This record gives sequence, C-alpha cells and structure tokens, in this order.
Amino acid sequence: MKKIARFIAVGSALVVLGSMSVFASGGKETSGGKVKIGLSMDSLESQFWVANYDAMVAKAKAMDIELVSVMAEGDAAKQNQQIENLIAQKVTAIIIAPKDGSAIVAAVKKAQAAGIPVIMNNRPIQGTVQPELSVLSDNYTMAKEVLKWFAEKAKKDGKKYKTILLIGNLADENAVERQKGHKEIIAAYKDIFEVVSEIPSEWNHEVALKGLQNALQANPDVNLIITPSDFLYPPIRSALEQVNRWVKIGHPNHIAIVSFDGDEGGMQYLKDGYSWADAAQGASFTGEYCIDWAVKLSKGEKPANPTYRDPGIIVTMDNFNEVAPKVWSFSSLK
Repeated sequence: MKKIARFIAVGSALVVLGSMSVFASGGKETSGGKVKIGLSMDSLESQFWVANYDAMVAKAKAMDIELVSVMAEGDAAKQNQQIENLIAQKVTAIIIAPKDGSAIVAAVKKAQAAGIPVIMNNRPIQGTVQPELSVLSDNYTMAKEVLKWFAEKAKKDGKKYKTILLIGNLADENAVERQKGHKEIIAAYKDIFEVVSEIPSEWNHEVALKGLQNALQANPDVNLIITPSDFLYPPIRSALEQVNRWVKIGHPNHIAIVSFDGDEGGMQYLKDGYSWADAAQGASFTGEYCIDWAVKLSKGEKPANPTYRDPGIIVTMDNFNEVAPKVWSFSSLK
C-alpha cells in the first residue's frame, strides 16, 4: 500500500523522546489551568489510524492546545507505562486507543483516581470501569448492514457463496463486534452463505496469509471472502494472486470481497472492481470529536451520553459514485 512509507515516517517521529511526541502551543487558560491533552495510541498500523491521529493533531493545533502523544507500538504493557507517565505530567484529559481493552483497565483507573478524565478512541475498554466518554464505531451494525446488502444482492441474483470468514484479534472489541454482525447475517441467510473456513488473523498479515493459503488450497471453489478490516487486504491480495484469483468483477476466476474500514486501499479496490462493498468508519471525524470532548472534559463539562457511536457509511459497487465522496479516504483515490 502506498502509505506504508508514511506509516514508517510518522512512527519514527513518534519514537523521539521514548516514543513521545509533543505538540506544544500557547494553550488556552481555563478555570482549571492550561489544557494539556494526553494521547495514547496503540500504533499507526493502518491508514485508518494515521487519518485518526492526523485529525487529532490538526484539531489540537486549530484549538491552540497542548497535545502530548505516546505510541505503544503494539505493546499493551508499554501502553500502561506510558499512560502512567502522562498522569505524572498532569495532563487534563487522556484519549486512549488501546492495544488491549482488558489490559488498559489498570491505567484507566489510575488516571481517574488522579482526577483525569478518560476518552476511549474507537476501541472500548473491557470490564466494569467506565471512561468519561467512549467514541466508537457502531461495528456490529455496520458489519451487519454491509453483509446484508451483499446477501440481498446475491438473493436477487440467485447466487450462493462458499465463504471464507476472516476474524480480527478478539482482544479488540471492534473485532468481536464485527464478527458478531457478520455471523448474524450469515445465520439469517443460510441459503446464501456456506462458510467453509474461519480464519483468526490476530490483526497480523503473516497469520492471515497462512490461513488464507491453507483455506484456498482446501477449498478451491471459494467465491467470497469476508474481511473485518481493509488492513487485511495485503495478505488477501497476495493469497489470491498466488492462485490466479485476484481479478475484477466479471472475470470467471473472481472472488467477491466484502470489507470494513473505508481506508484508501479498501476504497481503491472497491472503485477498481476487486471488491463489492466496504463499511467505512469516520476516522477523521472521530479523532476530532475526541479532541473536542477532551477539552470540554478538561473544563469540567460532562457529556449527556457517555458513549457516542459513529454510524459509518456503507459503500457498495452500486452506490459508489454517490456515497464514496463522503468517506474520509476518498480524496486519496486514483
């Protein structure tokens, strides 16, 4: 994917000062002192997270506040340590995109004990502790709706599909909710879908590639892959190219793909005719929303609802021209 170099560049910049990046501006004075927002990210492993991060940095700059960012680089223990460091720096609010929704509980409790409000960014916390605000994608509904569109189209066309179902890392609540949505539609349309293989990817390209290679070898007549994220397109494309099945809609060797995220790669493949549908998240909007509420929480304001769920956008081969321009990655498409 053409943004890989950018991921590396951004990630390298965040390694400075022990994986800490500080955007400092004049800051706004409030009744509680200067607003200083802590941002704890798992990693910039995908275009979604790069767009989400960029939106938060831009929003903080526009609001003239200080933003202290730390990157866990996929290490849950490291993320907890970094959050403790943010607490020690007396930030006024912390935004967290966790590596592991369960492992982050201890750090959230410490922040709240120090009087620092917490916002969960796109990934929820797991357990009984409640953050002041969770800004999440409605993963369950989006996964249902995108696959339901495909099922109804298949039903209308009189087609059935032997299906490979890819699964994300189930330590990530987003992956759990997407799997739940996919499986509900599969169960509701038993006459359409025959799942011949479920592949746990662990959000790891190598793991996903090996599973896909084995599944395609064992089931050469597969004609549908359901993926919980555009992040998994590199192994999907590699596995299909190896069996001469990475071809566009209409070709006899084509395998349909239904995806999730709406990143530049996924939207490009949809535009070019390799996939059929994509449930697009609001990467930039949710990032901006997190910063906006981090400032409000720093000033003592409380949200009326502790959970905001982004409804997302379902983009399909049929509505692409009308709907795709609303997706955050659209301007980057060829």
